[in-house]
Amino acid sequence: MRLIFLVGLLRFERYSAPGTDSSIHYPPAAMPSPKATVYFHSLGCPKNLLDTEVMLGSLAMAGYAIAEALEDADVAVVNTCSFIDSAREESIQAILDVADLRESGQLRALVVAGCLPQRYGAELAKELPEVDAFVGTGAYQEIAPILDDALEGRGRGVYVETGHTHLYDDTSPRILTGAGHSTYMKIAEGCDRVCAFCAIPGIRGKFQSRTLDSLLTEAKQLAEAGVREVNLVAQDSTSWGKDLAALSEGGGRPRLEDMVRALDEVGGLDWIRLLYLYPSAVTDGLIEALGAAERVLPYVDVPLQHGSDRMLSLMKRGTTAERQRRLVERLRAGIPGLTLRTTFIVGFPGETDADFEDLCAFVRWARFDRLGVFRYSDEEDTAALDLEHKVPRDVARDRYRALTAIQSEIMKERLAEQIGSEVDVLVDAPMGGEQALGRLASQAPEIDGATFVKGPNLKAGDLVRARLTRVRAGVDLEAEVIA
Repeated sequence: MRLIFLVGLLRFERYSAPGTDSSIHYPPAAMPSPKATVYFHSLGCPKNLLDTEVMLGSLAMAGYAIAEALEDADVAVVNTCSFIDSAREESIQAILDVADLRESGQLRALVVAGCLPQRYGAELAKELPEVDAFVGTGAYQEIAPILDDALEGRGRGVYVETGHTHLYDDTSPRILTGAGHSTYMKIAEGCDRVCAFCAIPGIRGKFQSRTLDSLLTEAKQLAEAGVREVNLVAQDSTSWGKDLAALSEGGGRPRLEDMVRALDEVGGLDWIRLLYLYPSAVTDGLIEALGAAERVLPYVDVPLQHGSDRMLSLMKRGTTAERQRRLVERLRAGIPGLTLRTTFIVGFPGETDADFEDLCAFVRWARFDRLGVFRYSDEEDTAALDLEHKVPRDVARDRYRALTAIQSEIMKERLAEQIGSEVDVLVDAPMGGEQALGRLASQAPEIDGATFVKGPNLKAGDLVRARLTRVRAGVDLEAEVIA
């Protein structure tokens, strides 16, 4: 495991391999002796993981050591998700799993952070007396003094600022977790959209962009630290720049295509992947920039959510099925080698058999490279909660299975078309012998399957040329390195 510490130009690394020293080497001025050792359990999306890495960096700068295992820690922090029911249940269970250690005295403090306390901080404080502090999304930068207070027994606290999430920048300390060759970078935070099914605006607050200079600085830091792949994330990437000042005197506000062009010039990075585009905000300028880019990949993740006009209206998506068809055509015409990923929701209130057939027909027509399907669930503080004609769970489940089956056949066919072609494979982890687990540019981390590559001396971070040889289980690929 490789940890990279970034803050401005200050950087330190720790690489652990069998038989080597596994301690973290902190800058001498940062931590002469640790206050306590902290273990983080991060749940949810990559944006949550980024928040965890920034909190880790803040704690390291404040004199805390980082533990890789819970049993080695004095303090545990559970960074939670509350996007949907299943995420909340997972977060609560993770807290309860650690709470016993706090009650028994094996831990000196337990802190719960993230979206769950942001939504339910006061209620959680009543129900979970074993937790020392609840840290909302707007208080991440205060994690060190909050832990100081918890360890000193200065009372239990609920640190929640309504309607706001802290957005880190290039000056924020951050510890990269994972193998070190691939990571995420947050370009914005919050959301101003009014989608009927989504609680994110109420949790993460108003939209806010990072400046272009800040993004370029961090991208260069990551490249200098040996990162080869950067995945750009936000709740709504297409809104980036709308709250920023003009790039030049007399010019307009910066747009996402300006960022794409600027990041494409950052040397040292091989792959830059842009995630989470809002369909009605994808401009011709953005398509042109993606089509001409070299480092920014021809990969578009654009959640369309449905293929029925009636459903799109009820969902408050601000578009129509026909406009979405035209968007698919524009993207494929303007971006050579495009990988097109989307997501859909089935079982939304009022969805009829006819609406679902419209969605299935849309998927058959579009033949998406990647597709995720979600079953609707009621969420507090959303417009859809009060809609009538709820779809029975068994009907939603059957529709989920039917749409997934349609896409599975499409994906098998699309992957089979690639067999025999030469591709670049980014190695994520060696598997022993001459086998390694990797990904193509068309495979985003953790969501798009993997490529099992065969070749000598493969190690994490290698970018190798290979020939695709086989489709595995209809989702993954196999490849052999070209000598």
